[in-house]
Amino acid sequence: MRINLKVRIGILIFISSFLTAYSQPYAKRYRVQDTIMDGRTKKGIKRIPFTIMPFHKVIDANRMGEFMFNFPKGDYSILIDYYPFDKKEIKFSIMSDTTLIIELHSPFAQQYIQEVEVIATKTAIENPASMEQIDSKVLRTLPALIGERDILKAFALTAGVTSSSEGAADMQVRGGVHGQNLYLLDGIPLYSTEHFFGLVSVYNPIIVKSAVLYKSNFPVEYGGKLSSVVNVQTEDANLHKFSGAAEISLLSSKVMLNVPLVKEKLALMVSGRLSNYSLLNIASLFGSDSNSKINLHFADLNANMLWKISDRDKLKLTWFNNSDGTDNTQLDSHMITSSWLDNRQQNVGANWYRILSERSQNHLLVFADSYAFDLGISNTAEDRSFKNVDQLLTGINTVGIVEKYNLTLTDKLKLTTGGSLKMLGFSPVQLNHTDTSTIQIQNSSLVRQTEGVLFAETGFNFAGHQTLTTGLRVSAVGNADQLFLNAEPRIGYHGLFKHDFSVSASVCRMTQPVHRLANPGLGIPFELFLPSNGGILPESSWNFSLGAARDFVLSKYSLSVKADAWFKSLQYLVEFQDGYDALSVMMYKPDITQQPTEIITQGSGSAYGLDISADYSQRYWSLAIDYTLMRAVNKFADLNFGRSYAATTDIRHSLSLTLERKLSSTLTMAATWQYRSGKPITVPTQLFQYPALNPETGELSNSYKQFMAIEPERNNYRTKPFHKLDITLTQNYKAFKRYDASYSIGLYNVYSRSNPYIYYLSKKQEPNGTYKPVLMSMSIFPIMPSVSWLVKF
Repeated sequence: MRINLKVRIGILIFISSFLTAYSQPYAKRYRVQDTIMDGRTKKGIKRIPFTIMPFHKVIDANRMGEFMFNFPKGDYSILIDYYPFDKKEIKFSIMSDTTLIIELHSPFAQQYIQEVEVIATKTAIENPASMEQIDSKVLRTLPALIGERDILKAFALTAGVTSSSEGAADMQVRGGVHGQNLYLLDGIPLYSTEHFFGLVSVYNPIIVKSAVLYKSNFPVEYGGKLSSVVNVQTEDANLHKFSGAAEISLLSSKVMLNVPLVKEKLALMVSGRLSNYSLLNIASLFGSDSNSKINLHFADLNANMLWKISDRDKLKLTWFNNSDGTDNTQLDSHMITSSWLDNRQQNVGANWYRILSERSQNHLLVFADSYAFDLGISNTAEDRSFKNVDQLLTGINTVGIVEKYNLTLTDKLKLTTGGSLKMLGFSPVQLNHTDTSTIQIQNSSLVRQTEGVLFAETGFNFAGHQTLTTGLRVSAVGNADQLFLNAEPRIGYHGLFKHDFSVSASVCRMTQPVHRLANPGLGIPFELFLPSNGGILPESSWNFSLGAARDFVLSKYSLSVKADAWFKSLQYLVEFQDGYDALSVMMYKPDITQQPTEIITQGSGSAYGLDISADYSQRYWSLAIDYTLMRAVNKFADLNFGRSYAATTDIRHSLSLTLERKLSSTLTMAATWQYRSGKPITVPTQLFQYPALNPETGELSNSYKQFMAIEPERNNYRTKPFHKLDITLTQNYKAFKRYDASYSIGLYNVYSRSNPYIYYLSKKQEPNGTYKPVLMSMSIFPIMPSVSWLVKF
């Protein structure tokens, strides 16, 4: 076969080009090894993304913050832009095998908390002994009530913290009550933290990035509460890539989506949580013929938008909305009866982070928030000819601005200074009654107050690794009628010594001008927020702590131990007078701000104790032990005949054991065991019997008996000790062979301990005809299953 001349020429050209290229010398490639670490902790930053230039290729480091690649000789650069660290570009020339170590620093003097491996001991010496941290990775492995993990319940496993009752998502810190804790979400205070009758907190776990609990040694920018500060940060919107997550448990369903709107500049993250009972309620609207409908619901919505304005400026916008409650509708005798309870909270904030220079940064926060409680009942004729409504409303709202500067004056001296201005509006109680002919509204006085704060704190490093912080926070709160001035000095020390040993100490004063009055524990969340005025003075406390920690690291195991002794003195505590609670005040004393001393009394208290924590780990398992020995005492002139009595938070012993066992590379088992000694409650010791009116004759008759309980003193009885065991198994796998996923199954209260939840009074007749009181109890949390499933994409 003859080949055309043009074809032969083309073949020769192709062969010639191929041989020429193949015969060229091979370009030698060199190995580049790199470690990216946190400049503060000197530890690698796990899975941090970076860009290799000039290829514009984004790569993630491994679990140790390390990566390795092979490149030919030439000039390259690595670009790292990962919040909250400074943007950094490293230029280098490859002439031979190269090793790089890159340190990143945060411009805002804040601590970066990265995800950690499950089987790892918490380092004890790096932070003061009174400080606790939890991140999303740890939170996902802990056992949970019906599959709903909660950041506040996780903190309740740490030393010095208990919940008010079994299953409650609240915190009592070092003898303080739930209303004495400052709860923050992305820097904005939350007034109410409870969902679903107190079983769940408002912090959606699918978007929680990290949480820090300060039990003492409070940073100077925090104030307004007495006992603790809980600072919860949510995940920032990712500027680089689209991502999402979904989770479902027995109680709720959750979803999170991250969308880069302008790559490297602007991104939006939205997350939501909805109770599965809400989904069942929606479905029942289309198929239920019952004359009675009961709806239970709770929901959260979080959103944040991150805008990288420049290399020096970042703006983070946040929005939060939560609601929960019950609705009941019943048709009976041509009358429709509806009752409802709604609890709503929302806030919006703008955080502007600006790098002023290499030694100074600025953080500006502007926010607005509101809380509202709505309880009511209505009766409507089936033909709509008649309707009446009785409604009870209460709430509080705030608008504020916070400005903070961080200045590095020298290598050893740092300064934090700033201030805030808040405008508060209180609406303690409003009663509404309307029907077809009348409208009656009984308003409580709307009280407005303004709070101004100035603060400054210095951090001085000396003798290597010793840090002394001194600060002062000055606040003024009130209005034209009354003004309160408060000074809050803060002194803290944290020192690192040889042999992985540290010592910490602090003295802090805290004041609380906004008072929270509520029914404790689980149940309907009746909450009142009252301002300080001529009848109610701001609460205050002095907090003292002295702690030490030691880390032991050997070849096969590691151990961290810390202990913190503390004392707390409290003044002007707020409590209801005998015979009142939050609901009775709402119903019968809506003018509480006008005559508060008829309903509320103030007194003093003290609490002291010892917190001990230990974390032990080997290669495949770890064990954490947290124990607290404490005592809390209150004294009110108008209560208990002026004598001291045990506070309701006086839980003498509390112990938590947390075990984690890695059964395989993808399967982890976790178990927690909790013990709490009994808490004080008030129990009658005698019953007084007297005749009552005969409803037919209107005369006193021994056939109709009434009983009066005699309570000789307040909190005169301790409940039975509480203990339970929870266990869960978490399996990690690839969903649809592509996405990171996990499912968890577990048991709550494994040995079905009947822990008393409600105590109530009964009576027993004696042979002589008299009656004596008998204390009864009821348990509501037997052994229960826990199931959840999570997928990330």
